[in-house]
Amino acid sequence: MASLSIPETKHFLGTDECGSPVNCDCSGEEHRPATRSFRNFYAPYLFHSVFVCLNLVLFLWNITSSNPVETVCPGDEVNEAAFSPARTALRYVVQDFETGPSPFVGEPSKELDQAWSDLLRSSNIKISNDEMNRMNKSSIEIRDGSGYIGYLESIHMLHCVKRIYQSQYQEYYAKPQDMDAFSPGHWNHCLEVLRQGIMCNADVTVNTYFWKSPDEIKGNRHGHRRCTDWSLVQQWLDDRSLDFENKEIFLSSLVYQEDSSVTV
Repeated sequence: MASLSIPETKHFLGTDECGSPVNCDCSGEEHRPATRSFRNFYAPYLFHSVFVCLNLVLFLWNITSSNPVETVCPGDEVNEAAFSPARTALRYVVQDFETGPSPFVGEPSKELDQAWSDLLRSSNIKISNDEMNRMNKSSIEIRDGSGYIGYLESIHMLHCVKRIYQSQYQEYYAKPQDMDAFSPGHWNHCLEVLRQGIMCNADVTVNTYFWKSPDEIKGNRHGHRRCTDWSLVQQWLDDRSLDFENKEIFLSSLVYQEDSSVTV
């Protein structure tokens, strides 16, 4: 790093026999050495500093403008930038995925439908005004002034998985079919929701392979993996759940506002 030297108060050169600096005569008339003004001395350094700062600003602007949707923040700033009140319910546990029968797949039955209903029982939840402000979002207000309605994206993704299951038995699930739940537009929506969710919350567990036969290998998902403790998330949802059993009653409990639609 270059350093700036402070001009000395005494000249480095010696004095002549008259006791005066060598650049003055004995007549007492001093010939002052030519000195650089403050502006001329510091101007190159000031210009260089401004040039470096402008380049840094342009560099940062190019990075952020190339992908305006993604914001990378260090440490806890990530949680604050994408704040969710449900994060207080997040706990992680080590689990081994079960390989036995699942209550969510198989031939349609009342028991299977009830399992899905129980899983999605708290789809609509109440969000406080303070939480909405911290998320920097808006939603539909509850008429009694207690807050706003919302839902977790994980519930949204589970809803899409349920529709994928039901699509295998469209004759059995005639009501969802009447609601265009199996239309191409809804299919594309659900597939994109699941793709985004998987990539946003990537499971980085490493799976392995084994020989199924001399000419075939198969993937092996067994082993420990880090999982969200869903029971805590479910409890958080249940504590904020809004009753949606009767659609008309539910909608009447909300503050209606015209032209409040947003792009989804």
